[in-house]
Amino acid sequence: MSLKTTFTSNTSVTITWDTPTDGGDNITGYNVWWIEVGTSVPSQKVITANKVATLDKLTPYTQYDIQVRAFNDKGEGPWTMPLRVTTSESGKSGFFFFFF
Repeated sequence: MSLKTTFTSNTSVTITWDTPTDGGDNITGYNVWWIEVGTSVPSQKVITANKVATLDKLTPYTQYDIQVRAFNDKGEGPWTMPLRVTTSESGKSGFFFFFF
């Protein structure tokens, strides 16, 4: 699974990911985990069916490490490699476009 940032603002980040390469057995959802770099208190969100998440109530101009893992009724898969994202300065936002 690979993570991509599609939008950042001063207080939120939107990420997307693809299905794990091993396919898994009937993935039922994803755990999204993020932590402000240099702190020890992570946050977590459970996403079902979608492969997109918006993390909000973040601090402006701050770095976060984000990871995702798939789960099903048999358990959880491995976490992705961390994606480091920096929120925008207050009052600024940015869109990211990926071409394949």
